[in-house]
Amino acid sequence: MFHRWVLMVWIVGAAVSSSAAQSSSMWRATADAPAHAPVPGAPGASQDAFASMPPGPKVNAATRAIEAVSLIAIPSLPQRRFRVNDLITIIVRQQKEHRADGRLDSKKEWDINGKLSEWFRFYEDHRVGSNTFRHGEPGFDFEFENELKSRSRADRTDTFTTRLQARVIDVKPNGNLVLEARVRGTHDEEQWTITLTGVCRSEDVTPDNSVLSTQIAELAIEETNQGAVRDGTRRGWVPKVVDWLRPF
Repeated sequence: MFHRWVLMVWIVGAAVSSSAAQSSSMWRATADAPAHAPVPGAPGASQDAFASMPPGPKVNAATRAIEAVSLIAIPSLPQRRFRVNDLITIIVRQQKEHRADGRLDSKKEWDINGKLSEWFRFYEDHRVGSNTFRHGEPGFDFEFENELKSRSRADRTDTFTTRLQARVIDVKPNGNLVLEARVRGTHDEEQWTITLTGVCRSEDVTPDNSVLSTQIAELAIEETNQGAVRDGTRRGWVPKVVDWLRPF
């Protein structure tokens, strides 16, 4: 009976000493290291548990402080590097609303009158004198009145929503990306082409590899259509000349 108790005590003590020796705590390894121990990795240094640990990732002080008290903190990912010919999705959400209201009132009145009370005359003996008007003094009276009223109003709302796959055609030294997207489509006899160009920051590209059109500088969107519908709504050269001359 006594031998069994001695054997159980010996097994428990061996297990506790083994678990203490297998501790991987950096704080415990540093506290248990002697003061005169050589620098880990230096020639002649002992290969203990702390010296053989691989270096951890570089984390800034702010992130390290958050990770010390948070269970869900995730270090920020490094900034993505873009290269020429990389593809980026552009989410086009362009909306424009324009309202204009104008009014013009113009009125002109002219009243001109005059009367000739005296005039010169040449006589036969080469004399010059005043002339007498037998049928009354000649005169003129002119009246002109012009009134113009004009009023115009324009309300216009444009909305353009689509998704385009753009290609990086240049990367600036500061990281800005020059994008170009071109989409062509054909439906029956109708053909349409959409071209988009602009510059965006690499930081604005989301993790799902997309960027909004409102975050693109120097944005240029051009849409052209060809087909029967376009031919039916196209103006002829006579209306274009009349609109250019503006006779009325």
